[in-house]
Amino acid sequence: MTGQVKGTTASQGDIHAESLRLAQNAKGIIPFMEQEVVSLEEEIKAFRAGQREPTEFMPFRLRQGVYGQRQPDAQMLRVKIPGGILTPEALELLGAVIDKYAPLKKGHVTTRENVQIHNVALEDAGDAMRMLAQAGLSTREACGNTVRNVVGYALSGVCPDEVFDPTRYLAAYVRFAVRHPVTQNFPRKFKTSFTGCVDHDSVASAVHDLSYIAQVRNEGGVEKRGFKVMVGGATSIMPRLGKVLYDFVPEEDYLRVAEAIWRVFDKAAMLRKNRMMARIKVLIDRIGFEAFKEQVDEELKGVGPIDATPLMNIDEVQREEPPSIPAASRVAPLNGQEPPAEFLHWKENNTTPQKQAGYFVAHVKLPLGDIYVHQFPVLAGIVRKYTGGRARTTQEQNLALRFVPEGYLYDVWKELKEIGLVDAGAHTITDVVSCPGTDSCKLGITASMGLGRAIKDELESWNGLGEDPLVKKMHVKMSGCPNGCGLHHIASIGFHGAAMKGPGGVQVPAYELFLGGHYGGKTHEETRFGQRLPGVKVPAKRVPQVVKEIAGHYKVNRREGEEFRDFVDRVGIEPFAEIAVRHREVEALGPDTMDVYMDWDKPEVYKLERGEGECAV
Repeated sequence: MTGQVKGTTASQGDIHAESLRLAQNAKGIIPFMEQEVVSLEEEIKAFRAGQREPTEFMPFRLRQGVYGQRQPDAQMLRVKIPGGILTPEALELLGAVIDKYAPLKKGHVTTRENVQIHNVALEDAGDAMRMLAQAGLSTREACGNTVRNVVGYALSGVCPDEVFDPTRYLAAYVRFAVRHPVTQNFPRKFKTSFTGCVDHDSVASAVHDLSYIAQVRNEGGVEKRGFKVMVGGATSIMPRLGKVLYDFVPEEDYLRVAEAIWRVFDKAAMLRKNRMMARIKVLIDRIGFEAFKEQVDEELKGVGPIDATPLMNIDEVQREEPPSIPAASRVAPLNGQEPPAEFLHWKENNTTPQKQAGYFVAHVKLPLGDIYVHQFPVLAGIVRKYTGGRARTTQEQNLALRFVPEGYLYDVWKELKEIGLVDAGAHTITDVVSCPGTDSCKLGITASMGLGRAIKDELESWNGLGEDPLVKKMHVKMSGCPNGCGLHHIASIGFHGAAMKGPGGVQVPAYELFLGGHYGGKTHEETRFGQRLPGVKVPAKRVPQVVKEIAGHYKVNRREGEEFRDFVDRVGIEPFAEIAVRHREVEALGPDTMDVYMDWDKPEVYKLERGEGECAV
């Protein structure tokens, strides 16, 4: 359903009111407004004609989810996937848009559960948005100083440990935030997460600006729903872990609390002096947590009741109709033959039993988050035939297929195998996470995607080291710059791109290392950042070997049952610094040494070329 506020002088409040009205019957979570696309196309023409300054046009473009790449005149469309929910139709439309407008013929799932489409021509953005809207997808406020895509747990509604499924609350929050007058020009971006799990940290709650954690209280014998609220988390060059603002916010007040926090953030004039120091974590650092809470409490007094119920109508988006469970014989050997060992290995490593008896979540391991055009329709078909009808993107850049009867897991595996998506080891050390790096990002320092592929190849040659149960539990994540889009701060072994100098001052692509980070523990406060190896940069081409040596050192020297983060705490970072230093030195550039001066998957000698990113515009 489309809509617009008539007239060119409509206030943002009027636009927001119209958006809320449309949301009640929208095809997707974020309602489509045709006038926004028309306005974007008009602004593009004005910009091309020299009637708009880049500094004037860019914030407008970013609010529509169109982000400039390092390649001249190429754009990235960031498609918001609230809660990671994808219908089969959405998968098909994403594939169609990518096929039509993206020359590389692939999409990229991010650590915020978005789908990014790269190398789109600016003039094609409007038509691409209209195509996406046919499946209820939107790019609105996926970039810029707005409320970004809201992260949810891929197992919401099926997790055995869940207090309650917060998906409807997440959807109402998204609908309330988009086009809201207060959220259009924050000092910086604002990131949010929702989880229904108390007993394990399913969404890394402590690294978001705002996180809602489901809670249930008994008041006079009546069950009362609500949320624990955490604020102030973020990574980048000044990583901070969020703190608990409220232990319990009743469900009727959770949007009021959100608006109060937004108002405090929006009014913080001190944050508008330097966009690089303008996240809500900076405000909390400067005024103190208690003073921040006092400001939120004061703003709450001016926020009236907000009824989220009309915004929770997401039946068409969320509805899952589980297939009937096949007869027991269907689960057993197929056609009288035992299932292939490869399938059994995948089943052991890539499936999770749901709280609904007989159903499983199948985790599709996407190589570094990439999905190619030919894979989208097959994935859509699998979702239609063998699941409850929905897939979910994940923070690990994967897909979760829900409500798969155990008897259909082999069929799912077989069809995934035909499109090359049956790598085992989801959520393990082989499930490497990476941002796009210099493949597309202006801020990129190194080719993190190329390094990610190299590490995956290295892991396959470890002769069983990666199958060690405790090594297997480790996580490897990398970012092409210090900003942390690859969530390297919370990885067991994390890297961010850097440049170092060889003999004669010649630049070498390199990485800084972080060790002992952790997330996904039994409490949301258990998340921790890895320790940086100070003063050590490792040439990019030597990083895979360093990863192997770090894992090997851990395996040989750990105590029984000692996990990697605890090992790092016990022995310190010095042994790992020694490993890194052994690989640091490079010889002078020459025909026999050129490889170390070239980044992964790049054909030329490295040169640092870093533009001005648009995140902080």
